[in-house]
Amino acid sequence: MIKHIVMWKLKSEAEGRTAAENAQWMKNHLEALMGVVPQLLSCEVGINVAEGNYDACLVSTFASLEDLAAYKIHPAHQAVSSYCKLIREHRVACDYEI
Repeated sequence: MIKHIVMWKLKSEAEGRTAAENAQWMKNHLEALMGVVPQLLSCEVGINVAEGNYDACLVSTFASLEDLAAYKIHPAHQAVSSYCKLIREHRVACDYEI
């Protein structure tokens, strides 16, 4: 099993939304991928509540690195990812075996 964690620092304003609005957009759309992308076994998006941290965090689970790779190229994920690239300042990720 693979745990895939991603954190984003968002632009204060982007695509006509505030960082808080974009964080909520990301949460809604990333969590909506459950049941759409078959390889995605679990998905949780948290929106930061403390100052000075990254704005949002994704924690998801996959059966294998191959399933994670399939998720990354799935058209539904690509659509969400494309928007996320427009609104972020920084992104960090970590993938590890569980």
